[in-house]
Amino acid sequence: MLNLLKADLYRITRVHGLRGALWQYLGFCLAVYALLFGSFLMFDPSGDMIRSFTVFSSPSAMLGSMLGSLIPLFVCFFVVEHCLADFKEGFVRSLVPARTGRLSYFAERIVFAGVVTVIVFASLSLITLALGAVFGMRFETMDDPLAFIAWAVASCMNVWALAVLSLILVYATRIVPISYIGSFMLCSAIAPETLSLASGLIQAYAPGLMGVADVLSELVCWIPSNLTNWLFAGGASSMAAGWGALGAALPGAGITQAIVAPALWIAAASALILAIGRKRDI
Repeated sequence: MLNLLKADLYRITRVHGLRGALWQYLGFCLAVYALLFGSFLMFDPSGDMIRSFTVFSSPSAMLGSMLGSLIPLFVCFFVVEHCLADFKEGFVRSLVPARTGRLSYFAERIVFAGVVTVIVFASLSLITLALGAVFGMRFETMDDPLAFIAWAVASCMNVWALAVLSLILVYATRIVPISYIGSFMLCSAIAPETLSLASGLIQAYAPGLMGVADVLSELVCWIPSNLTNWLFAGGASSMAAGWGALGAALPGAGITQAIVAPALWIAAASALILAIGRKRDI
């Protein structure tokens, strides 16, 4: 599995001609940043408009605000594209056809999604902080180092969970449109909003099923896309308290919830991916 991981990292980081997919994705993000800040400067050459948006409560709040809607889609689409390419290019069929060889391949893809998450989070964070320094971004307070690390770990784990959930669609269907559309839906608020709507309807029209409504409301607080939005919206301070009744009751409250929830999703999704890999021919 380690050799597969090394090969994948080489494929996405090929420097010659910047042909590695990672450079292409990061280049696109830089282009978006340039377009955004260029638009501000075009309409306000003095830079007052940019400076009006450069005061944040903390570094983690700034990173969350700037990257919250970008990182989940970046990572999920990146992983989906990379894994679909294996089928298109016939790479999967070059593996040892034994069951253990197949399972090692699928397990490596799960680990690969986590490594990509960390690389993307670190790269975009450094780019954002560098641009923030150029444009004079200011912070009302500085994050506690341990709280910032916990927030970064929790953020990466929730994005990793979304990427692994996206891999289920890739390996279950191997259909490009379904994989990308499904990945987009996982990163969006569709699932938690649907569960919230169902909970509200039950409370309004079926009061005898209030227990089911409470379970659905609690589940909303444990969905990776919602946890990601929660973490990115508030930065490290968002983990001061748990989210939902169960999250508030946990030892460590928000920190525990933000790390345990994605770990459970990753474990469940990984088990399903390995089951698919065991049954389906590659």
